[in-house]
Formats: sequence, structure tokens, C-alpha cells
Amino acid sequence: MKALARGAAALRSALGRPGSIRSKILTGFALILAGMLSINLCVIALSHHLLGEYHVLTERVISANRLIPIARDDVGQDAYYLVAGRRTLETTQLFNHMSDIQQGLESLMMEDNSEDGREQLKIALRTFGTLQRYCDQLEQEIIWGLSVASRNETLEEIRDVSSLVYSQLEEYIYQELLRGESIDQTLQRGFQLLLLGDLAAVLLMAAALGILLIRIDRTINDPIQALVENTRRLSEGDFDALVEDAGESEITVLNKSFNRMVAKLQRLMEKIEEDTRTREQLELRLLQEQINPHFLYNTLEIIVWLAESGDKEQVIQVVQSLSRFFRVVLSKGRAVVSLREELSCIESYLYIQKVRYADILNYEIEAEPEALGCRIQKLSLQPIVENALYHGLEKKRGGGTIRVRAWVEEGDLVVRVSDDGSGMTAEQADALRRELRGGLHQVSEGGFGLPNIQKRIQLAYGPEYGIELWSEPGCGTQVTLRIPAGPEKS
Repeated sequence: MKALARGAAALRSALGRPGSIRSKILTGFALILAGMLSINLCVIALSHHLLGEYHVLTERVISANRLIPIARDDVGQDAYYLVAGRRTLETTQLFNHMSDIQQGLESLMMEDNSEDGREQLKIALRTFGTLQRYCDQLEQEIIWGLSVASRNETLEEIRDVSSLVYSQLEEYIYQELLRGESIDQTLQRGFQLLLLGDLAAVLLMAAALGILLIRIDRTINDPIQALVENTRRLSEGDFDALVEDAGESEITVLNKSFNRMVAKLQRLMEKIEEDTRTREQLELRLLQEQINPHFLYNTLEIIVWLAESGDKEQVIQVVQSLSRFFRVVLSKGRAVVSLREELSCIESYLYIQKVRYADILNYEIEAEPEALGCRIQKLSLQPIVENALYHGLEKKRGGGTIRVRAWVEEGDLVVRVSDDGSGMTAEQADALRRELRGGLHQVSEGGFGLPNIQKRIQLAYGPEYGIELWSEPGCGTQVTLRIPAGPEKS
């Protein structure tokens, strides 16, 4: 009882006399602070929960994405090497790839997938079981020494089924990304509620302060008037006009408490802004470092093919082009390079592709001298050129030409990549333009990479910059990139 009495006395001492300025202000302040903290704690808890789900979903998508090249390329390739006799049952990696796919699918099944994603995984597992049976059948045919024709039939079945597993993994990733979009929308609604809650808290604070001011006006006015009178008397030389020493002023204590609260909130807001900038920078850096590994695989296969054919000079030129390409890609960790370096990267890339697609690919690269020194985000043009090759010229009979032009216009750097390939229908072009305008996560067929480039540019330079698309069936496609014409750093 004595301890309880001492606690109550301490609380009364902290709050002051009932009805005092300190008691009224601290009571109102406590109510306002509790409301603001309640709103922010709810939003923080919601954000933490949803961001955790978003992180787990991202890990699942990454795990599934790692299985795609194995199912799409490695299984069929190693099965072919086994049938062709280039590898034996002791040296083949086919069954290791099968084990990796099985472990990956089973691991994904243990995760908290969406309902559609889990159903897609079940389908993929059933299809994988079929693929496993064909691989076992191929192993038995080799052991029994069956005919090459029989092995080739099994090989075709393996290729077809592995392609089906790859397609089902892509569908699973699509379903999980849809779930990610739902989580993102929930986050947006949560932040909107935070803004509304903060607005309501501000209005409530204003109303509470108005009531408090009305109630304590007389209480504060008399001491202030006394202070003014004593200050006037002191200025006239009446040194007896002393203010009664009543200890630390309540207004002073309030100001100090309020300043401490503002300082804490300011540090918190600075930390939030710093974290937001860091997240955007990391996201931009992640987008900049996306490199298609199949380009490296294909280039190495070209080098092997040229070496086997004895074309030493061509091997040297391809290796030098690959070296120049990755010198720009790595570029000592820089995220921004000069247009001169970016065009060198594009020229190396197109030269290598020219060796591979000699019958269908021609290219031209042209840049005004004043544009070469401008700075551009690394790997901004390579995905556009890759689209022109794979979605334009490769689908057109007789091949064609990719043209890259760069110039400076009204303080902006303009780079245009055009091809005279198969082009897109009006519906396909409109769908891709909507994605570019809306920043959608989904990428339509024939437009892989463009929404990412748009996002990178607008994160770095603002929404007034980006890429524009023109395309007509049978006439080709033209992609124009516009960014500020910043000079190259020395």
C-alpha cells in the first residue's frame, strides 16, 4: 500500500495540480501522442507483415527461375549428348539435373504458395514424373544397346516433356507474381490509410489544442501580464520588480518536451527517407545488372564451333568482341557509362550475333560526335537491340538490318534503335505501350526488357523521360530512348 501511495504521489507530482497548465497540456498531449502512435504502429505492423510475405514470394520466384534453364536447356542437351555418344552414363549430368529439378519442385511445394501456384506445382510434379520415366527409359535403352532410332524417339519425348515442365514453371512464376501484385496493392492501401490517419490525427490535434487554449487562456494570460508588467518596471529601473521564483516554468518544460519529440520524429523521418533512397538505389542497381546468361552460353558455343572448324582469326575476333562487351558490362562497378562505351558494347554484341546469324543480320551504328560524350545507364540499349534481333529479324524471312542512331536534341540525348523485321500488330504495340505507361510488372510477348528499361530511366531522371515505340506489321519496329544529355565525367 505504501508503494502504491508513493507511485500515485510521484504521478501527481509529474502531472502537477489537477486543473493546472501542466496537467491539462500533458493530458491532451498524451491522448494525441497515443492516437498517432497507435495509427503508425498499426501501419508499421501491417507493412512488416506484407513486406515479409513479399520477401518470401520473391525467394520462391527466384528458386523457380533457377530451375527454368535446367528444364529448358540442360536436360534436353545432356540427353542429346547421351544419345549421340558424346557422353556416357558415367559422365552425363542428365540425372544430376533431374535431381536438381525434383529437389527444387519439392522444396517449392513446402512453401506457402498461392492456391493457383500450388496447383501449378502439382501439375509440374506430375509432368516431372513423366520426364523421369523417359530418362529412366533412355538409361535402360543404352544399357540394353537398343537401336539409335529407339533412343531418338525417347530423346524427342524427353525434349517435349522437359519443355512442358519449363512452361509450367513459367506459369507458376506468373501466378506468384500475380499474388505479389495483390500484396503491393494492399501495401498501397495501407500507406493511403496512414496518410488519412495522419490527417485525422492532425485535425484532432488542432481541435484539442483549440479547446486547451480556450480553457487555459486565463490561466496563462495573468502570469504573462504579470511578467510583462514586471519587465516594464525593470526597464524603468525598478530593480525590486522581481518575478516570484516558482521553480521551472511549465511552459519551458513543455517547450523542451515538445522539442525532444520533434527531434525524435525528425530523426525517424530522415531514417525513413534514407531507407527509401537506399531501396530505390538497390532496385535500380539490380535492374542495371541484369544480363542474359544465354548470350554468354551461345557465344561460347560459337567459339567452340569456330575452333572446331579451324577458323583461328574468327575465334580471335569473337573473343575480343566478348572481352569488350564484358569490359563495359563490368566497368569497375559503375552504373553509368558514356554513350561511346555503350555503343562499343552494342557493336561487340552485334558482331558476335552477326557471326551466329550471318544470313539474316546486318547492322549500322551511327552517332553524332557531341552525343558520344553523354552519359547513359549501363545496358540500356542491349535489351532493345536484342529484341530487334530475336523478335524482329529472326521472325522475318530473308533477314534484315538493325540501325542504331544517336544525337542530341534540345538538351536531351536521343537514341533510336530500328529494324526492318516482322514488326508487331496494332494490338501488340498498344498493349506494350500501356505497359510502358503504367509500369506494369507483366511483360507482353515480344517486349521483354522494355518495361524494365522504362522503370530504370524514370527512377533516375523522372517521368518526363523514357522510351517510345512505333511498329507496323511487315515494316519493322522503332524504339526511341530519351534521357538528359549529361556530359561524361572526366
